[in-house]
Amino acid sequence: MCLVSQSARSRSRFQVWGLALASILSACTPKDPPAPLVHFADAGDAAGIDFVHYNGFSGSYYYVETFGAGAAFLDYDGDGRLDLYLANGTYLTGHPPDQPPVNRLYRNAGAGTFADVTAHSGSADPGYGFGVAAADYDADGDPDLFVANYGPNALYRNDQGTFAKTSAGLADPRWGSSAGFLDYDLDGDLDLFVANYVRYALDDESVCQQGQVRSYCEPSVYDPTGDLLYRNDGATFADVTEATGIALKGKGLGVALADYDRDGDTDIYVANDGTMNFLYANQHSTFAEVGLIAGTRYNEHGHADAGMGVDFGDYDRDGDADLFVTNFAFETNALYRNDGQGQFAVATQRLGLADPSYRPLGFGTKFFDYDNDGDLDLFAANGHVIDRIAEVDSSQTYRQPNQMFRNDAGRRFADVSATMGPDFQKANAGRATAVADYDDDGDLDLLVTTVAARPRLLRNDGGNARHWLQILLVGKIHPDALGTRVEVVADGVRQVQERQSGGSYLSSHDPRLHFGLGTATSAQVEIHWPDGTQQVLEKVSANQVLKVAQPDP
Repeated sequence: MCLVSQSARSRSRFQVWGLALASILSACTPKDPPAPLVHFADAGDAAGIDFVHYNGFSGSYYYVETFGAGAAFLDYDGDGRLDLYLANGTYLTGHPPDQPPVNRLYRNAGAGTFADVTAHSGSADPGYGFGVAAADYDADGDPDLFVANYGPNALYRNDQGTFAKTSAGLADPRWGSSAGFLDYDLDGDLDLFVANYVRYALDDESVCQQGQVRSYCEPSVYDPTGDLLYRNDGATFADVTEATGIALKGKGLGVALADYDRDGDTDIYVANDGTMNFLYANQHSTFAEVGLIAGTRYNEHGHADAGMGVDFGDYDRDGDADLFVTNFAFETNALYRNDGQGQFAVATQRLGLADPSYRPLGFGTKFFDYDNDGDLDLFAANGHVIDRIAEVDSSQTYRQPNQMFRNDAGRRFADVSATMGPDFQKANAGRATAVADYDDDGDLDLLVTTVAARPRLLRNDGGNARHWLQILLVGKIHPDALGTRVEVVADGVRQVQERQSGGSYLSSHDPRLHFGLGTATSAQVEIHWPDGTQQVLEKVSANQVLKVAQPDP
């Protein structure tokens, strides 16, 4: 009960009113607990991740050398802990090294540690690796791996913890980048979308310079190419790219999937490097590119940026998927706000994201709630593509600090990178970003790959000071339940997320949906499964991993 001080009665009527009101407001207004101090510690060494990316650098400046490689979190052995798969490059010319580089698989051994199980896992792909997508494409209860390469792509089928390379019609020989699984035709099995970058061959005679400095060419030197959509036909995949309307040529680097228009099927967004971005609206299993109409094709000035990473997320908690794209240095990243009517508006400047992203060159990115306060923050991995850029432009560096943008209730994003701890602030040639709660402590961690160096496993310390809820969905036909929409309501705040593959750059993330709950100790959960089945769970306790199986229709 709120009481007015007795001493106020002896004062004038106006003094009494003012002091009494102040007393009431002070006594009755709940005090928000102080924001937790969140730091990110580089835990890679302690976790046993001894991987070093190999890019085959020889001084010839082959274009593939500077784009890094992807990563995937997945529970490959079904023990409930998230394991880690890291793509690798390989030698490009001359004699191979004594130990040829391959992709590596690390099993999560618990207590924040990993063990390298590559040798007997069957997953050691020897190609020049870029993107990784993990999903149970054959619906046998364990996640499989697709690897997009410079050269033939590869599919590894998981058979109870052992992988076998599978010939399934996916070995396209071009330069594959990001990829994602989806059920585009709602037939109950998982199809696959693959972005391709540019037409490039090692015997290309282009020699490029930045000023007087020999370096990598710009993407404008190379021709664009087409992306790929594969339909799952059981034992094999069929190329349905042209038949479904995926017809444009671009220079694709990032892929994000979402039902942005709320019509019940999954749409596709491709971030292209220096050419217009693509928004493919799914229209009953065929696609129409609607980026110009929707407002996501160009920046606010009508120009094509050099898009790298991309992600969908409902940053303003209005129930629809907004869009974020990282771009080249001196372009700013771009946040497109979804108005819920199929249109997007560039909100980068208004939300405080333009100035801090103007100089860095962004790659991997993700919407995620790092501090569990109930809204989606933004992370961007940074690093230049020109290794000697400082000799050309003294305002730029090859290695750059990553950035964290805290969401202030959807009104603005604040660059809080300087408060995230010394490990977070270290510069890197950052590329792919995968997000997961790898140590199962209730807050989301970051894995950032780097060029020709070790990945950075940035462990979140302090984010779990607030409450949280993780939801692991299990579908009836395809276990990943891709395309499912989940709404969580806690203390009157509604959050919406979709279970989707892809997002960021070259990466695959924690399959569990993570919701920060702030001070709430319970929540209501509404699940909208792809087949139209709906499920409501009342008073779900906070601070748990909730496994939900799809009910019978």
